Amino acid sequence: MRHILCLLSLALVPLVGRAGEAEKPKEAAFPYLLTALQAMDAAECRTKALDAEKAEDWPGALTAWERVIDRCPSTEEQRIEARAHIKELRPKVPRNTDPEKAHPWKVLVVIFRKLEFSWTDAKNNQIAVEKTVSEDNEKKIRGSIEAFGKHVFQFSSGMLRLDTDIKVLDEPLTKLHGQGQGPFTPAPHLLRPAIDPLIKEKTYDTVIAYVKYNGDKGPSVPAPFVAATFGSCGDFKGAGFIMVPWHTNYPFPGETDGEMETHEWLHQIDWMFCHVLHYPDPLVPSSDSGRMEGDNRPGGDQEYARKKTETTWIKLYQHIMEDHITRQMWTEATMHATPGQPLPGDVCKAKK
Repeated sequence: MRHILCLLSLALVPLVGRAGEAEKPKEAAFPYLLTALQAMDAAECRTKALDAEKAEDWPGALTAWERVIDRCPSTEEQRIEARAHIKELRPKVPRNTDPEKAHPWKVLVVIFRKLEFSWTDAKNNQIAVEKTVSEDNEKKIRGSIEAFGKHVFQFSSGMLRLDTDIKVLDEPLTKLHGQGQGPFTPAPHLLRPAIDPLIKEKTYDTVIAYVKYNGDKGPSVPAPFVAATFGSCGDFKGAGFIMVPWHTNYPFPGETDGEMETHEWLHQIDWMFCHVLHYPDPLVPSSDSGRMEGDNRPGGDQEYARKKTETTWIKLYQHIMEDHITRQMWTEATMHATPGQPLPGDVCKAKK
């Protein structure tokens, strides 16, 4: 797997339960219980799920297994069993196909049309570059964003949709973060003056910034990563932030269009479910957790293995979104939960 750096806020500490123990329903772990909910019993939900399977009530069985994950204090062993059944049941249960019925996740995409930047190399030569996002480049980026949106809607069973605004800024970007010969990054504090006017009247869950790094005049700008992700970023009113030192060879050969964006966004989703909605951290794995067949290194997702004939990690991301994250969790997804207030999902209404 190619390395993509993930930068998350160090001020927030993950909520991780002890191995083999149930994460107990307390304020830090289950804020939903502070509204109209009560914790469910994993064993009871398991029994309901198995009874529904015997009756070939696939929707009822899927829902009951999902409750083991998102509403029951549970062990990892219980969740592994639930996810195995969820994987088998998901194709048997109709998905939402109407985007208007899906929960929105608001995304701002900012494309910096021009980069005019310089640095000094090891021989004290001044290196000046000018990069311009052409019409074809812009079309390629927009295609990636469109594919990213399709992945999100499909892999969330139609429960989440991206509401995306795309803005192209013509004012040249002249500053990147870094010293000496680099590498250099389009860091959020440097992009904020350009992005501030775009978010003044709106609140977004994710902001993605593209800055072209290769082609045109001068050598490629040294970049430390393919893309980097922040959790809730104070520079952008609490939105998650993804910075992309964009190269014209994206997507890489064999990869799925929109794959890089999905990978980076899933870092934010992992962070959000733990730090914003306060689900137990083990529920959602990192998008870096993929392993090839035969790779038994610790830390990987043991329920997924990429075949050696495959050239893409998109099935890992589908596995995370379909098997680890429930439909109910997708209806609650937000970077801006208000403490003590009901979440966007309908679960509280259902209990009344």
